[in-house]
Amino acid sequence: MCIPRIRIAFCSMLPVVCCTPVLAQETQLLPELVVTATRSSSAAERVPAAVTVVVADDIADRDVTRLGDALEQVPSLYLRGGALGQSQGTQGTSSMSLRGIDQSRTLVLLDGQPLQDAGSGKVNWRVPFVEDVERIEVVPGAYSALYGSNAIGGVINIISKRPDREERSVRIRQGWGDAQGTDASLYLRNRLDESWGIVAGLGYQERASYVNEFVVKSPSCPPPPAPCTPGIPVSGAQAITTRDGTPAYLVGDLGRTPWRTLNATAKLFHELDARSTLYTAISHQQTDQHQTMFNSYLRDAAGDTVSSGTLDINGERVALSAYDFTLFSFQPLHEASTQYRLGYDGTLGDDMLLKAELASMVREYRYALASPTATWDSGSGTLADTPNHALDANVQLSFPLGERHFMVSGVALHQDAVDQNLLALSAWRDPSSVTAVNGGYHGRSTTWSLYAQDEYGATDKLTLYLGGRWDTWRTRGDNFSNGTTPVSNVYAERTVDAFSPKLSAVYRPDTALTLRTSYGRSFRAPTHQDLYTTSTSRGRTTSGDPDLQPEQGTTWEVGGDWRPQAESKLSATLYSTELRDLIYLQQLSTTQSLRINAGRARVNGVELALEKRLANWLTLGANYARIDTRMLENTADPASVGKRLTDVPERIAGLMLKAQQGAWDGRLEVRHVSHVYWTAQNTDVVEGVPGSYDGHTLVDVGAGYALSKQLRASLVINNLFDRKAYAYFLLPRRTLSAELRFTY
Repeated sequence: MCIPRIRIAFCSMLPVVCCTPVLAQETQLLPELVVTATRSSSAAERVPAAVTVVVADDIADRDVTRLGDALEQVPSLYLRGGALGQSQGTQGTSSMSLRGIDQSRTLVLLDGQPLQDAGSGKVNWRVPFVEDVERIEVVPGAYSALYGSNAIGGVINIISKRPDREERSVRIRQGWGDAQGTDASLYLRNRLDESWGIVAGLGYQERASYVNEFVVKSPSCPPPPAPCTPGIPVSGAQAITTRDGTPAYLVGDLGRTPWRTLNATAKLFHELDARSTLYTAISHQQTDQHQTMFNSYLRDAAGDTVSSGTLDINGERVALSAYDFTLFSFQPLHEASTQYRLGYDGTLGDDMLLKAELASMVREYRYALASPTATWDSGSGTLADTPNHALDANVQLSFPLGERHFMVSGVALHQDAVDQNLLALSAWRDPSSVTAVNGGYHGRSTTWSLYAQDEYGATDKLTLYLGGRWDTWRTRGDNFSNGTTPVSNVYAERTVDAFSPKLSAVYRPDTALTLRTSYGRSFRAPTHQDLYTTSTSRGRTTSGDPDLQPEQGTTWEVGGDWRPQAESKLSATLYSTELRDLIYLQQLSTTQSLRINAGRARVNGVELALEKRLANWLTLGANYARIDTRMLENTADPASVGKRLTDVPERIAGLMLKAQQGAWDGRLEVRHVSHVYWTAQNTDVVEGVPGSYDGHTLVDVGAGYALSKQLRASLVINNLFDRKAYAYFLLPRRTLSAELRFTY
């Protein structure tokens, strides 16, 4: 009974080149296999989670440019900003939530290594090279029992390609409209001989960007007894409101943010025998972004442009400064990440699977900001330089225990470090004009972990999973400021332990029906930014707290899949998560804020998904999620109690039709997202204004044609009906992209 289980698991985890031809043929007949949900290869319908898998063929057929494009139809997953290929923001990071749990509390992995930045915990979605992605497994639910910190909402595991088949491709793409730009890539994977295989790729993306961030000013008067006297009369302002309904004027925009991204990867695989492989890999990503000059819409009586001063707009006093146009100008922005991996994937003895891997992620992140007195062309500023790196080691042993148990166990190490320097610039647009070090911080964290999960076949129809993980998290850091009165704070090392258990059950009364339920606890360790940073913006200083405790989550879910026909599946899941010790900002005064463990919240939801082949040439996919979030306690912000959590839509729905007929293929995608709140008090109820988070429904269409066996041409129109909507930034209007892909 155990030997077939091990052979199936082993061959699915290794490149196909490592298995014998007989086993390779056997795996083709097996159902879809996933590895993230149990850390061992299992049939998707047997794992204790509603896993969504996006494979390389789906990514290629949908002409994906950045990773988020491939994930838009994942149930309960909300993405905005830098994850989406046609969306432009100030950086590659974006906001995300999975089943109502935001990005900082959802673990994102690249080949098993966390993608979260060591300083802030954000994810740079530009790091994964789309051409090199073999599959993406999205596993919602509490997963700290297997993966440790950040896995409260679930795990998104991006798995790169191995040389299990021959692939050579050249890809060229051109975009127009708000997608103006060019993409190009070269990619190769192949066997060199019976035991060696290689993967190599190079990708380039360039975008001209579009205007998506605007300057909005409300009328204001100086404190009494100063008179409220309007200034210079100007025209060109548009009367609107802010997102919370305050009367305001649209007076300009911040220009465009053109950027270029380079991705490169090289991997070498060596098959020791038919069941064991050594591999090494290096992957690099680099993005450089600039910003064009802002645009003021205001004109004085002579028709000259006005971008600062005390103004008269429709008889109201509006104070405008150059800082309003440079405050959020990141000029320039540089991000780079290099990942190194070395590993062994094979066996230990006759019936044990051994996986050992060492991975390192080295990151660069820096940008310049103007000072309040600077203008677009000149003036001082600050360069924030925040290099950070992470080291991950994992040794995992999987083996049978008797006839009905299969054990997955391991030991893991995660280390991360961040060193930030805030550098004074004499010319804010010139990063080389450093005159002094204003301040900064350093942080170091180490987590040792032990985990184990027993997969117990209680009966032929019922499988139980019982697992847990012990994490010991140690952290230390310091911060400093070299102002008029220099300040230096050094914080002693402290240690926090966390145990994360999980119990799951999967019941299959017949081959058409799968029922599952689970209960688990999870946690998120504070980031170095939470702990050690002190920052000041517009007169308000925000400080970290080195004594912050990890955030906690408790989740249960129940659901299942029904397959009435071979190519039809209906899935449904009910879930609930309680969050505790959430980190929020406490307002100590009008100028001081402190991060504290202050919040408790609840997330309840229902998730539905349908897959059905309507005809030999047509496939339907649909999903719907209703997510009810509530803040239950918040000593830092009592007005937020009873309100919805920020950056989480109440409803997410998707529909996709895929067609394939001869040399033609096509798709129609619809995505609906309801209104999102940005303020904890839910005061931002207005839609359709800069900075708002609008409910919206967008439609994308695409078509491809195989000109020959090697050459495919495709055309994609995003936002087909040219809807105008904001997700803080103005979302792209209708865009057109054409692509040629040559494979040989």
